[in-house]
This record gives sequence, structure tokens and C-alpha cells, in this order.
Amino acid sequence: MPALAFAQQAEEKEGQTVTVSVDTSPKEAPVFGGVAVTGDLVGVIMKLANSDYSQMEVAARLNFKEKYFPVFELGYGASDCEGAETGNTYYTQAPYFRIGMDYNFFKKWQTGNRMYLGVRYGFTSFKYDISAPGFADPVWGNEVPFVFNGLSANSHWGEIVFGLETRIWKIFHLGWNVRYKIRMSHSEASQGRPWYVPGFGKYGTSGLGGTFNVIFDI
Repeated sequence: MPALAFAQQAEEKEGQTVTVSVDTSPKEAPVFGGVAVTGDLVGVIMKLANSDYSQMEVAARLNFKEKYFPVFELGYGASDCEGAETGNTYYTQAPYFRIGMDYNFFKKWQTGNRMYLGVRYGFTSFKYDISAPGFADPVWGNEVPFVFNGLSANSHWGEIVFGLETRIWKIFHLGWNVRYKIRMSHSEASQGRPWYVPGFGKYGTSGLGGTFNVIFDI
């Protein structure tokens, strides 16, 4: 039998001393600890600040033994910007998703606080518009426009995630995380590359990101 820790308490009852054994062994976390839904506030701030791009996202997360957290993230990224110096414009808006797992390193699970490391796989398929100031045709001398609409692209990437989360009140939690993103594969139109990839960020082979989350741990 597994060893159990007991504390001895003495109580007096009708002139007799009664010894009561109290189990003080640490309780184990339940196998299934529930579901959490989250929303990212960084995307809201970017949207309100009229940033060159923004992405709004929500997530659903399962809890197994307060250690393993499978997670699904769904978002919508958008960009509508113009280069102040070049006059180039870029426009896109499309959904994206990520799926992955977090592992909680914080042992005092009863507090509701967590420190975790995780991985994600992300994907998006989107269309984009690009334009630039026209250029003079060297033969005819007329201006040739550089405008392409409805170009197609898709992107696959991976993420390494580190985050902290704290319980504020009952089921209400706040948390933040930072993410290192690595592009796995990408396709784009030959006419021009996308400036922003929904869910990934600015075009590139890698990048940093993060979220600040409002969490309801049900």
C-alpha cells in the first residue's frame, strides 16, 4: 500500500481522550480538470491603434492532471497598409489556426497558477492584394501600372511557447506568453510576396510574437 501521511489530533469527549487520524497527504490533481476558453487582448489593442496589421484570436484548452494542456487556437488576421516612402500598398484578411500542447511546470496546482512550455503547429491559406507606383515603359514611354489583386498564398509554421498564468478570482485567470515562430513551408504568387501572413506576422523565415490572455477556466 502507498504510504500516507497522518496527523494525530486529540479530542476530549465525555471525559475520554479520542485520537483522530487526519490525512495530510497531498491531493492529486484530477485526471480531467476541465476546459478553458481564452481571448487575446493584444490583437484588440493593435486593432484600436490602427496598426499596419492586427490579428484577433480565441482559444479552447483542455486540462489533464494540471500538467498537460492540449490547445486549439483560432484567429483572424488582417492588414491594410501603405508605405509612407515607397507608396506600395498591401491588403489581406483571412483566418488561421494553431494546434498544440502546453506542459505546466508549476507543482502547486491548487493555486491555479501555471508556468508552461508548449509547441504549436500553425496554418493559413489567404489571398492578398499588392500595388506600387507605376513605372515608365522603356519602349512606348507610357506608365505601366503595378497592381495585382487576389493573389493566393498559404503558410505552415511551428511555434515554441513560454507562458505564465495566474488566477485572479475563481474561474477568472490572466496570462501572457511569448512565441518563437519558425516557418516550415510557404507558397506565394510569382507577382510579389505577401508583406504580412495571418497568424504568423510579417513575412520572414522566423519571428517573435506573444499574447496577453483573458482566461475562463471552467
